[in-house]
Amino acid sequence: MRGMTKRFFDALSDALAATGWSIPDLAARSGVSKDQITKFMQRSKKGVPASTNVDDAVKIAHAFGLTLDEMIQDDTAQLRSEAVLLWRSLTQGERDLLRAAARGQRETQGQEPPQ
Repeated sequence: MRGMTKRFFDALSDALAATGWSIPDLAARSGVSKDQITKFMQRSKKGVPASTNVDDAVKIAHAFGLTLDEMIQDDTAQLRSEAVLLWRSLTQGERDLLRAAARGQRETQGQEPPQ
């Protein structure tokens, strides 16, 4: 079963606690400014919506030796990759059978079948 993806703030807080790094340490290791990290952390702690750009989030994750997906515990990419590998291993007949089963399931649930 799939786990819950962490909010970036929670993942960052956990990573800082696990490493014992300060915000200046993280800034030096990631290349993201101390001011930007501090603002993000302060706003998030107060419950104010806060975000950071993806490039900086990736830099921060890499500073901890992680991918962004690993840091926030998002396994979507891994699951998609596994599904593609499984699909490719099926014969055409097996693929057709799965498509027919999916269409039938959707129809019994009142959903439109995919085109």
